[in-house]
Amino acid sequence: MHDTIPVAEIMIEDVVTVSPDATATEAATLLRDERVSSVVVVRDGEPVGIVTEGDFVAHLCDRTDLGRLEVRELMSTPLTTIESTASIVDAVELCRSADVEHLPVVSSDDTDDTADLSGIVTTIELSYYVPQLAHRAAESRERPPRRQVRTDTLYERDDWEFEYRGEDETTVSVGDVARFAKTISEDDVEAFAEVTGDTNRVHLDAAYAAETRFGERIVHGVLANGLISAALARLPGLTIYLSQESSFRAPLSIGEHATAVCEIAEDLGRAKYRIETTVTDGDGTVVLEGDAVVLVDDLPPMAAREGDATPAR
Repeated sequence: MHDTIPVAEIMIEDVVTVSPDATATEAATLLRDERVSSVVVVRDGEPVGIVTEGDFVAHLCDRTDLGRLEVRELMSTPLTTIESTASIVDAVELCRSADVEHLPVVSSDDTDDTADLSGIVTTIELSYYVPQLAHRAAESRERPPRRQVRTDTLYERDDWEFEYRGEDETTVSVGDVARFAKTISEDDVEAFAEVTGDTNRVHLDAAYAAETRFGERIVHGVLANGLISAALARLPGLTIYLSQESSFRAPLSIGEHATAVCEIAEDLGRAKYRIETTVTDGDGTVVLEGDAVVLVDDLPPMAAREGDATPAR
């Protein structure tokens, strides 16, 4: 669960640094020799800027005297940093909001106002835990009108909720959204454990779970992920899973009303689509997010005929 993992656990501690009065050539040599993508600029032990490979490329296009410049003229400042105690979820959000790929990690000293450099974390390290970071679109999409469509499911239950937003109820297209929600009960968790064999006590034993970092029993992560499959089943056509990348950002408590949201983000051609997937709890906290790739086939002839005779739900 990523909101319980501090940045300090995944950061690179051996940070390559350079002084502000070093030359660009010296900084570039460090990048090459140390095989890193950035150097942190440090003055009197405190990080004040950063120079990345991208900075060198940008300046190289405009300057012929790049090698003789001092690093202070190239570095990005003010520097965006993150506390070592912050979670990796916080780091992901900071990378997105600040539009950066390198986050120096600092530890504050209570005796003064300085922040000591502890390490560095980049989108590469974060992508091991949050793989969809590379795919996340920065811009928000205009939502198509809400529309209820016929689904290719055998049955529905009264305590399940689902909806589909799309321009055309017979096909899928970029921007369409499917949602599925249900309360995950204790019976659900116990049945999942029995069927799969995943009898980890953190899901089944209240006394045991109380002594873990979660403080209570939690839903299996893969069970929460199954809600995404349920939402995808409510897209028009026959939806076939090809792949799924998921990052578990927070625990899901038993008894929570969980909602899976699947938004078609990219048409990959040949009836394949990349879909951004999210599961939230009853308070709207994101417990899981990721990307899926699906193949959407036409419905079998029998299902298509039944659809013509059955009112849309």
